[in-house]
Amino acid sequence: MNHLQIPLFYIFALTAIASSIVVVKDRRPTYGVLALAVTMISLSGLFILLQAYFVAVIQILIYAGAILVLFLFVIMLLGVTGADEAQEISRKNKMTSIAKMHRNIKILLALTLLSELITVIFALQDSKFPQENFAGTVEAIGTALFTNYLLPFELVSGILLIGIFGIVNLAHKELKKPL
Repeated sequence: MNHLQIPLFYIFALTAIASSIVVVKDRRPTYGVLALAVTMISLSGLFILLQAYFVAVIQILIYAGAILVLFLFVIMLLGVTGADEAQEISRKNKMTSIAKMHRNIKILLALTLLSELITVIFALQDSKFPQENFAGTVEAIGTALFTNYLLPFELVSGILLIGIFGIVNLAHKELKKPL
């Protein structure tokens, strides 16, 4: 193992985690798409550290390139805008005790998830994984996708198809609104 791989792993992992939090928490959709691009590039860096170069390149070309550009075009087509500052201030003033309780529950769940992840990381620290599963070649990926992971592969394609139908439905409703 190269002495540079461990710091690079932590840099890519923390960047991916931080940018994915920005994707979920930011109210401006264009910034969310840009943060998602940073997440995809960080994940690509993690794939490079695993020596899965094909998966890393596909991650950048397909997801950080084509899919995110499609997301950005849909956002521009629908004209989704962020909330005004006045609405944001009034919403913050109306925060009730129930909303505060929901926020505390979310924080507790996030801390629980983080503790579980740390437990799994320490439990798997001594485990050795066979390197043949992480080859990242086209042949290994094709064999895995069409033998062991055929059902999840098809389910993901179905989910993407449902997403496309949803986007077309949203765009169609926007076009029907009277001027």
